Amino acid sequence: MDMLATLEPVLSAGAPYVFLVGALFTRISAIAFLAPGIGERTVPTRVRLAIAIAITLILAPMVLQNAPAQPQLPSEVVVLYAAEALSGLLIGFALRVMIFVLEIAGTIAAQHISLSQLFGANVGFDPSSPFSAILVTGALALAAAAGVHIHLVNALAQSYEVLPFGMFPGAEETGAWSTGRLGEAIAKALALASPFVILGFIYSLALAASSRAMPQLMAAFVGAPAITLAGLALFTVTAPIILFEWLAGLERILINFLTGAL
Repeated sequence: MDMLATLEPVLSAGAPYVFLVGALFTRISAIAFLAPGIGERTVPTRVRLAIAIAITLILAPMVLQNAPAQPQLPSEVVVLYAAEALSGLLIGFALRVMIFVLEIAGTIAAQHISLSQLFGANVGFDPSSPFSAILVTGALALAAAAGVHIHLVNALAQSYEVLPFGMFPGAEETGAWSTGRLGEAIAKALALASPFVILGFIYSLALAASSRAMPQLMAAFVGAPAITLAGLALFTVTAPIILFEWLAGLERILINFLTGAL
């Protein structure tokens, strides 16, 4: 009883902010379950939940200074939480699209050198190409080594200037931005995988020419090991470039979620 009496002033002071902190946690948890590294399915749910709570405690003093008044009606609470959840999903998607870029680029590269299904599953347990698994794993390790998780907290604090607390993102603007960002992701993935596309095109031309010149030669059996070896050598050379270009794009996204270039 003495302990409860001691904590009573603290509880009384924090009571007006219960719903606001809960709304803040709603946005942060949506981002934490989509952000690169934190949002991977290999990370246990309890760990992601603990990270979301920790980030909420860090951001609460900064965000609640300019927060609106505590909602009084149940409808106001529902609207507040829905707005924060939608804002969190939008920001999480802006971050998650960077993982999509690597997955698409790895799939395009692997298909052009006949290695599309060599290893089976990737870090997310979905069937994927070996290049996608290697690129995603390397990108996550590179991001962690570069301290992106620290910049993420700072970026989340600044996100309230773009998407104010308790305000719904515009439906028309969100739809236009989402489709545009997906198009940019596909274009970026194709640009990163362009050396493998060129290599596959050259291989197809050489295979067609050799088959035309010597119809009796089983050119595919001769060319398959060659294209695989050339593709692996090319991947060894280009993978660091792809990863550092990806990291630069992620940093631009952290600076500006909505307009940062991939």
